[in-house]
Amino acid sequence: MEPRIYPAIMRVFSSLLLVLSFQVSFACGWSVSPETSRLALFKAQREGFFKLTPFYYSADYYYATNTFSTVDQELNCLEWKKKLGNQIDTKDVHTILYETDGEQFETAYETKSLKKVFDKNTFIEALLLPKNKVFLNYMLFAKKLEYNSNTDVRWESWNQIGYNSKDHKLAVINDFEKKIKTAKDAFLKQRYAFLILRYSFYAQDKNEVIRLYDTYLSENKNTILEPWALYYKALCIDNLPLQNYLLSKVFASCEEKTFAVLQHYNWKLTPETLALAQNDEERSVILSIESLRNPAPDLKTIEEVYRLSPNSINLSFLIGREVNKLEDWIFTPQYTNDGSPSVTFAGTDWYGDYAKAREENLNKDILHLRALEYFLISIREQTAGEQKDYITAAIAQLCFMDDDIVLGKKYTDMISDKANASIQMQKNIQLALVSLKQDNLKREEVQNQLFKYFDSVENLVETDNGLFKNLYSLYRIASGEFSKQGDRAVAGLLMMKSDIKSEGVYSSYDSRYFYSYIGYFDRTATTEDMDRLMALQQKKDKTPFEKYICSGTIAPDINYYKDLKGTIAFRNNNLELAYKTFANMPKDFWEKTYAFKDYLNENPFTPKILQTDKERKFDYRFNKTEFIAKLIQLKKQNTASSNLQLAHAYFNVSYLGNSWMMSAYDWTSGESYIDYVYGDNSEKEKTYQKGNYYGLAMAKLYYEKALKLSKNNNEKAMASLMIFECSYYGHYANMVSAEEEAKNPFKAGKELVNFYSIYKTTPTFKKYNCPLLHSFIN
Repeated sequence: MEPRIYPAIMRVFSSLLLVLSFQVSFACGWSVSPETSRLALFKAQREGFFKLTPFYYSADYYYATNTFSTVDQELNCLEWKKKLGNQIDTKDVHTILYETDGEQFETAYETKSLKKVFDKNTFIEALLLPKNKVFLNYMLFAKKLEYNSNTDVRWESWNQIGYNSKDHKLAVINDFEKKIKTAKDAFLKQRYAFLILRYSFYAQDKNEVIRLYDTYLSENKNTILEPWALYYKALCIDNLPLQNYLLSKVFASCEEKTFAVLQHYNWKLTPETLALAQNDEERSVILSIESLRNPAPDLKTIEEVYRLSPNSINLSFLIGREVNKLEDWIFTPQYTNDGSPSVTFAGTDWYGDYAKAREENLNKDILHLRALEYFLISIREQTAGEQKDYITAAIAQLCFMDDDIVLGKKYTDMISDKANASIQMQKNIQLALVSLKQDNLKREEVQNQLFKYFDSVENLVETDNGLFKNLYSLYRIASGEFSKQGDRAVAGLLMMKSDIKSEGVYSSYDSRYFYSYIGYFDRTATTEDMDRLMALQQKKDKTPFEKYICSGTIAPDINYYKDLKGTIAFRNNNLELAYKTFANMPKDFWEKTYAFKDYLNENPFTPKILQTDKERKFDYRFNKTEFIAKLIQLKKQNTASSNLQLAHAYFNVSYLGNSWMMSAYDWTSGESYIDYVYGDNSEKEKTYQKGNYYGLAMAKLYYEKALKLSKNNNEKAMASLMIFECSYYGHYANMVSAEEEAKNPFKAGKELVNFYSIYKTTPTFKKYNCPLLHSFIN
């Protein structure tokens, strides 16, 4: 990855030839999707949640997943096994039904090589028995029929699986009804009916779809074909409330079509759809479907679903969604750089008055959280088994979000030791939260217990990639708690862990480079923090917790940290510590590492702003140790000449100079680079060297000292000119709009007047005088 040097986004209001260009910049940067940055710690699951995976709360329209339930396929395979004999392996049935394309099957049949091509396949062996010839004929017809509308694409497949054979003949479809009626076996009769029903659906023959379902499939609820066929019938009905009702019955009775049901479901027809329901269970399903894509607070629906079906899977799932909403609304602004939830609503003003909007929304969210918590506590004792453990875990999570750690610990302890693995994992996350909030995080036994909690979740990631979100969120919160207790070294490593777990979105962790290892510490660390970090890097007998947080995060070269420590010391004007730190590094470090040699390659004692492009030379061998040593020497001399050189140096280590990389690792023209990982650094950069980085405070100070001490008019001319430059850029350092400029225009001081009067005969005046510069004199 390339070093972090970024171009500025700016507006230009005016310019002074060769000398000045007034730039007002806006923060720029890169970001990730809201769904990636969203925090979520609650991921407890009940058996049966898998079919609902696409409907987890998400910043996206649907929850992104590449895994879908295969329960329906397994049921279909099991139906074939029951029909043809227990000697059949359902895996072999699956191979033929769902993994074998029509051309392969047809070719093997025509060449009488089915047994050879599908060697040891128990389903094929059964189909080849003379008594099962009608079932083999059905299978051949089914495989051909999938391609009748388009020989390039199989029905309901994203894959381009087509017939390569020019001799392929389409399935004969001129007398569908005859095929159904001549099938003497009821099992085959249903399957022929379903094949033809599905074919009619794609042929847009709605009436035929409805007739076939009503005639052959509506009365048999013991086959998976019935809800599949009902799905097609529902889409052929123009009455939208009735269509909704039928789709809800499909949703309740099979897993394969749940995603498709919600894609076709017609929202805002709740009363009309509910009016068709025959019982409370059907009503609870309809209300659940209505809620599964609702991103807004929805406690009312949860309460109603509980009244109708208190132990349903849908109720548990909706409770989990509601907890995840609150995590997004409360945690995401608190622990991410974006400052707002991943999901916001029309009319939510996050930018007009951010502080006010954030406070108002947080208050609303806390009230909703407590209402949900109160409701769950009120129903907990009426639930049992897995439902009870799930609700208990949800209550505990809500307590933690409300900073009620004692009550959260109480409910965490109530989770049964016999709870399923997912709920046990949630329990470990919550025990980690208890420790992070209550314990002394500097104690070794506390840290190692945290590692055990972390590791218990890590061990499940391979089987559930969705848990990366939990780890990302947990480590982000852990980082914040360690920071609160003053351990910014561990906090930084945990923050890096968090981003590594953020579903692989931050590419620098795939290909780490210099700034990846120091970025967080560049923004937050003190020199003392860097000492602790270096001690941890060098430690031989690391604890399990230390080994874990250092894995993939600690810098391989301790000089990365030394350079940052020296840079922090320089920002703090501690030249002695900066020199001592840099002197303890390899002399060629800045020639071989990061982008130092590309940006520290000009004379730091000639102010960049006075040079034309032709005058600039990029062959200067810059060594940080030697540079700091010279600054120390110049300060000791305290002459007009030494102060002038110091002033030039401090001008050049500002963002306007040619040696800004002495102070910072990235550059923009007035505002810092903002990104998802590190956030906005502009306020921190304003503090570098008492405001020198943007406001040129140190440079101006030394130019003023040089002016006062000098007896040489040419030196005084240079000092006067540069005081004007520092004043000008210092005035506009925080300016962000033309309106502000109009209200507070810059006014040149006496130094510029003197430059055009007292010093107008000096070589400096003759070289740098220009009409635009003179225009600042009133």
